[in-house]
Amino acid sequence: MPAREAHQPITINCPHCGGESILADACARWNVETQEWELSTVYDDKTCADCGIEVSAEERSVQEGA
Repeated sequence: MPAREAHQPITINCPHCGGESILADACARWNVETQEWELSTVYDDKTCADCGIEVSAEERSVQEGA
């Protein structure tokens, strides 16, 4: 994925149905001090919750006022 400016908001979309309900496989670790789960790794595998297929999600810029 191309580099983007930190302040530029994006959406993550399914290339098949255009949906924005993308799920990413991830790993979390328990932090004893904070008593919360902390995200440690996000894997490349993504699934569209709208159409139910594994996808290579697309990043799109959020248009202001849209």
